[in-house]
This record gives sequence, structure tokens and C-alpha cells, in this order.
Amino acid sequence: MTDSGGIGRRGALGLGAAAWAGLALRPGLALAAGGSGTAVAAIDADPPSLNPALSTDYAVGEVTAKVYEGLVWLDRDYTPHPALATSWEASPDGKTFRFALRQGVTWHDGKPFSSADVKFTFEEVLAKLHPRTAPVLQNLGATVETPDDHTVVFTLQRGYAPFLVQMTVFDAPILPRHVFQGTNVPANPASQAPVGTGPFKFAEWNRGATIRVVRNESYWDSPKPYLADIVFQIVPQGANRSAGLQTGELDIVSDFYMPKPDLPRLIRDNRLQNRQGVNIPAIWFAMFNTASGVFAKKEARQAVAMAVDRPRLVQQVMGGLARPGVGAFGDGFGWLVNEEVSYARKYPLDPARARALLQAAGHDGKPVRMPFDAARPQLRSEAQILRENLRAIGLEVQLEPLERSVMLDRVYAKREFDITLQSFFSAGDPAIGYTRLYVTNTTGGTNNNASGYSNPRVDALLGEAATAPDRDRRAALYRELQVILNEDLPSLVLFDEQTVDVASKALTGIWAALDTRDQWAGVRRQGS
Repeated sequence: MTDSGGIGRRGALGLGAAAWAGLALRPGLALAAGGSGTAVAAIDADPPSLNPALSTDYAVGEVTAKVYEGLVWLDRDYTPHPALATSWEASPDGKTFRFALRQGVTWHDGKPFSSADVKFTFEEVLAKLHPRTAPVLQNLGATVETPDDHTVVFTLQRGYAPFLVQMTVFDAPILPRHVFQGTNVPANPASQAPVGTGPFKFAEWNRGATIRVVRNESYWDSPKPYLADIVFQIVPQGANRSAGLQTGELDIVSDFYMPKPDLPRLIRDNRLQNRQGVNIPAIWFAMFNTASGVFAKKEARQAVAMAVDRPRLVQQVMGGLARPGVGAFGDGFGWLVNEEVSYARKYPLDPARARALLQAAGHDGKPVRMPFDAARPQLRSEAQILRENLRAIGLEVQLEPLERSVMLDRVYAKREFDITLQSFFSAGDPAIGYTRLYVTNTTGGTNNNASGYSNPRVDALLGEAATAPDRDRRAALYRELQVILNEDLPSLVLFDEQTVDVASKALTGIWAALDTRDQWAGVRRQGS
């Protein structure tokens, strides 16, 4: 990694002394036995925790995918590969899955990994606390049996097409039973200082500055990992992340953290490499508080849909690297889109009609609160455009850019908002990633349905769509859901993103997996 001098480096990223104190440790770490070189990855803020069983927050996954593992990992074609499971078989009816677990694996504290860890994780943590996986497991009535220390059998009351796809570190990370059993999992110190089985071990977290993981010398896939350590550098300003790539201070910036207007310049830089066209469908949306305030009436929500210039958002927020929202599930899964009730048909851009709808909803002229994650530059731009669009129909918006942990608490725990800007990954299937946006939710967990919207018919259809045995039947159910959801609009999908990840050419072996955050055991640093 090039060094343009202390003043220049600090000026480029806008880092404080604490951040540079963390990075100053890197040369010594690069001498760790069995691995060499340091990779520096950008994140935008401190994650709310380091327990991926509790949160689908992007930064949580960025760090913990190197520390924890799932039963499988997915390549770019969505094909599952062995991780903590070495093989698996499914019954013809898709209701029973039997996994053979990898033997000789140890946790980072030296304790042996076994089927008991898998059973505990699914029954006591994922089924209760994971934003995407909990509703799925509850809907399926899943049970877990452990015939021996190295075998796990899942039995489902109904077949579930994407079950195997959901067994990754992002949706089914396996936790150590001996660390978490009998404790309050969110409050357990290991939710901040994780103990996993993965290629890297947690080393330190300098709040507001860096998180560092170091090589697991006892990793089951020796001689991996090849790096000595990975530093996750907290860089709040999007422009500084782009600059850091070009100065060599940062080695990789995932699409999630990338300011889209900077991409053309970065793609032209011959010192950098990029990955395009490998997309896990993801939607960016405005979620309404349907329980109180003006948006308790669907006419007000529909007014917003007619007032927001979605094509403008695509061009000005995403630099054209997105597609305007078409409906409740976006268009990333083309097989389920219901063109007959699409946003284009129901809600064409029409400020005059939008103003009339807002008045019919009884809007009293009070400003509405719009909290969002301040560290994400696209959300800032998005919020400003929405404020301008909504002002044109007589709706004033009070923008509330918040530090991520504050935003999560405000929106998901306290539900103190009128409209909030968010984005969800599908994780490869609408049942995995998008059910949580609309299914009835009474918890205070993050990254789920915080709108207050509850519709028993929607809940039933979502459950059936997740478990239907073939795609044609699933498509019919999702199209029926769009008839309801595109009318009720508890959330308005603004656009589907197209991703571009950018990294230094000094790194090799990156992007082996579908998700850019996964499979870093095989990453090397040239010249190290």
C-alpha cells in the first residue's frame, strides 16, 4: 500500500488520531506466522454489534463474515459450497435436510465445534432474533435434530425452496453454544467481541476508528488464510472513501459504501479493479409509519408515490446504476413482477393529483420527520430530492441525518418517524430478504417491518410464497401480493440497485463469492 505521507493521508480520509493509531499497528501484524500482508477495507460507521445472528446491518456482515461461518457459502451463480457442512442431502419433498458437519473444527477460544452449536444457534438465536431468518423458521415450523456430534437434520412442516441458499454466514451464522447459552445474547460481551470458527479472529475495536481481525492460525482450511490481518477503517464521508482508494490508503470499498458519482473516475483508474454485473437483488425504499401521523392513511402514502420522481433518483443519486422501482418487491426477480399493478401504472409522476390526495388524507400542514443513516451519501442525496418533491405538493419534510446506531434505535426500536429511507438486500430470494419488510412484526429488532403495517392476508400469502414447491406458483402468489401491497404502500420501493465494487489491484482472490464480503480466506496481497 502506497503512503503519500502522514499529512496527505490524514487529509484524504479526514481521520482522527485514534484511527491512525490503529493503522500504525499494521507493519508488525504483517509478520504474523503463516500469513502476510494487511488489507484495509472501508466501512462507514461503527456497526451496532458484531453478532450477525442479531442484525443484517451491512457493516456487521462486512466484519463478521471473516470471523463466523455458515453451513455453506454461495458462489456468483448462487451455487452452495461446503463451509461448516461438508455435504448435505434433501428429501424429495423438500421437508428434510441432512447436513454432515466438518470435523476437527475449533472455535477461536480452542473449544471444539459440534452439532450442538448448530442446534443451539437455530433454536435459541436465529429463530428468535435474526431479522430475515426468524420469520422463515417460525413459518416453516422447523425442528433441529442432532443424531451425533457431526450430523444435523432439519425437518420442516412445509417445503421451502431457498432453504439451502439461506444457510450462509449472513442468514445462518453458527454461534458457539458454550459462549452464549443461558445468557442474554444481545448483551453478551461476545456480541461485541466475537468468537467464531472463521479464517480471522477478532482482535480489537477502536470505536469511531478501526476494527481489526487477525489470522486464525488454527483454521480448518490450512494454509489459508493468506493475509495476516484485515483492518476495517471507519470513513464517514463517502468522498473520502473514493479518495482513499486512489491514494492507496484503502484497498477495497464495497458498493454499499460507494458514492456513485465517483465511479466513472475510479473505473478509469488502472491501479484499481472492479466487479460489475454480479448483483444480489436489493431495493431502496421509503418506509412509512402507518400507525400514526399523516401516513396512517394510505391516501397520503399514495400521494408520496405520485410526487416522487423515481427516474431522477436513479440518475442523480445512483449515477444511472439503478432501475426505478416497479412495485413492492422491485424487479430484481423478474419472474414475480406484476406489470398490471406496477407503480408506473398506478402512480405516474403527477404532483397535482398527489396534492389532492394529500389534502383528502387530511394533512394538517405539520412537517414530517425523515430519519436516515447519515454515513451513506446516497441516502443524503435521496433525502434532499424527496424533500424537494414533497414540498411541491405541500408536504414539508424535516430531514434527520443520524449516526447509524441512533437511527436504528429511533426507527426500529422506538418507531419515532413518519417516513424513513432504508435499503434491504434480498440475500438471493424474496422470501429471505423481502418478507421481513411486510410481514406483521411486533418486535424491536432491526431491519424489519417497522411501519406498523399488519395484514393477515399478506402474512398468509408471504408464508405460502416462501413454501410453494415451484416457481410458477410462487410467482402467482407474489403477483397477488403486489395487488395488495402496491395499493396499501406500507413502503414505497424507490429503485433497485446495480452494484459496482472497487478494489486495489494489489489484492487477488477477492470476489470468489456472490457477496463481496464473503470468502476472504483466499485473498492475498501481492508483494507480501
